[in-house]
Amino acid sequence: MLLIILGIIVLPPATAAAPTDAAGWAALGHNLTDQENYTEAFQAYDQAIALDPNYAPAWDGKADALNRANQYTADPLATLNMALADSNQALALNTSSANEWINHGQILYTIGAYYQNQLNDKTNASLYYNEQLDSFEKAITVEPDNADAWFNKAYALCGMGRCSEGVVAFQKVEVLDPDYPNLQANLNIAEKLAATETPFYIKYDVEIVIAIIAIIGAALWFVAVRKKY
Repeated sequence: MLLIILGIIVLPPATAAAPTDAAGWAALGHNLTDQENYTEAFQAYDQAIALDPNYAPAWDGKADALNRANQYTADPLATLNMALADSNQALALNTSSANEWINHGQILYTIGAYYQNQLNDKTNASLYYNEQLDSFEKAITVEPDNADAWFNKAYALCGMGRCSEGVVAFQKVEVLDPDYPNLQANLNIAEKLAATETPFYIKYDVEIVIAIIAIIGAALWFVAVRKKY
């Protein structure tokens, strides 16, 4: 009896039937992406897109896989640009998905980080970081109670040196989902960084004074003209 049981245990599992529609192929792509089997994930997403070019989750899933796989490719930036193009296609088909906006933001973050860390191009990095934040804010507009969107927004704000705002966003996550993974650690770090930030009115005091003088000057000129006429 024992031999029979062991024999059953070592038998290979039955081969799963191939998906028959775009949703099935996209779901398979998601599973393969989670397993970091990116080559087969791309093939699954391509099958989904071939069956239904208007199926946004397939474009979004492929974009996510490309974003994750970029470091294993010969040209990471080209791979990331492909990810962004596929994400744009997903959003062109469906702008009302918070998750797709979040994925879009994460791709923009990866591109920004590549420009900053690999190419030492802070100008382009800043552009992508700003677009990243805009994507997370659009996700929140679509789904105001999406904890993932708020967490990503908080993380983005801190990365941009705006940790005071990031703390507020992390606190929103705390309200929506107190058990959100790694929330407290990130919130604690954000609070410490926020405490070291230079207040706006000190950091830009010279510019503010100049602006105030200009406004006062314009106002005095306007008053003088009114009195003249």
